[in-house]
Amino acid sequence: MSARWLAWSLASPSQLLVVATVAGAALVMAGRGGRSARLLLGAGVAGLLLFGVLPTASYLGHVLETRFPLPQLPRHVDGILLLAGAERPSASVVHGEPQVGASGGRYLTALRLARLHPEARVVFVGGQRRKPGRGPDETQAAVGRQILYGAGLDPRRVTWEGRSGDTCDGAQHARALAQPRATETWVVVTSAIHMPRTMACFRAAGWPEVVPHGADYQTAVGRWSSGSFQVARNLELLDLAAHEWLGLAYYRLSGRTREFMPPR
Repeated sequence: MSARWLAWSLASPSQLLVVATVAGAALVMAGRGGRSARLLLGAGVAGLLLFGVLPTASYLGHVLETRFPLPQLPRHVDGILLLAGAERPSASVVHGEPQVGASGGRYLTALRLARLHPEARVVFVGGQRRKPGRGPDETQAAVGRQILYGAGLDPRRVTWEGRSGDTCDGAQHARALAQPRATETWVVVTSAIHMPRTMACFRAAGWPEVVPHGADYQTAVGRWSSGSFQVARNLELLDLAAHEWLGLAYYRLSGRTREFMPPR
């Protein structure tokens, strides 16, 4: 786990809400329940009710997931860009099988598109297959290799982008590697909730307009199953949506993208 992901795990919205609630309650029970302690406890409880009990997080994620609807693809597709992020390298090494997390639908979508469009190249965008101090199977790309080749994808069709550290890096390095022409059709596959940030990065990197194809949708707003009273699931979705919203803001403020929310 990188230092950046560790910091996010410790300071994610769900963690902050739980810490505020527990810390506020502890201060009140210890007889130090001054105004600050009561405010801390109240903020934590209100946040858990708003984002844990109610499906508020689903709406935050739904806005991102529906920004780019599923496309109608042309008959000919020149390339498929599969963004890494679903892989679980450590679990893959421990269990001897390639493992993916909640974003594993990216692989199902990419493999389905590769089967429907056998003429298309496949570019895996996600960093090195080998890293110093790690074994041969302890990277996202190594897990991706096992999945794609294990599913029968011809290795001659696949190109591995090996230098990116984040989404915008991946867009730049993949463009230099693929050398896409303005007349070509390239489809980018990633989690639907991650697609706005992905499109902002690819446009900023100077790609000809790529076709966004979302996968592993997390929200179902308007249905009873959309998240009411599913506290653990709602808090997980809150962290995921907040990460994307903050990522959009950070990339725009740092000048890495040209727009906060890319238009369709």
